[in-house]
Amino acid sequence: MYAYTPFCIQVLSLAKTRNLTVRIDEETYKEIEKTADIENVDKSTVARGLLEIGIREQKKKRALETYRDGSCTLWKAAELAGTSLREMMDLIEKEQVPLRITPEDVDLAWREAFEQ
Repeated sequence: MYAYTPFCIQVLSLAKTRNLTVRIDEETYKEIEKTADIENVDKSTVARGLLEIGIREQKKKRALETYRDGSCTLWKAAELAGTSLREMMDLIEKEQVPLRITPEDVDLAWREAFEQ
């Protein structure tokens, strides 16, 4: 039996990665370098973390816009954003988007509540 150490988990996850080359400005590069020094990690780890944060935020922004223009329900917006319904409602409130709850939203909420 093998023990799973953080190193083992990292090696397993790296097996599924792909390379991407991007050009960044000098200021961004220096910020990545500074963060890597502070956190005592390599620049690639910092860059991956920043990309993950950016992707999460972009998904939320896209879901919010989709909800704002009426193209999806609140539930669907939360799903698109990769967040909980509560987090999506908080985001909608923060961005001052009118909350629209349809009968379908209520029905889905009841069904999901009883499935658990």
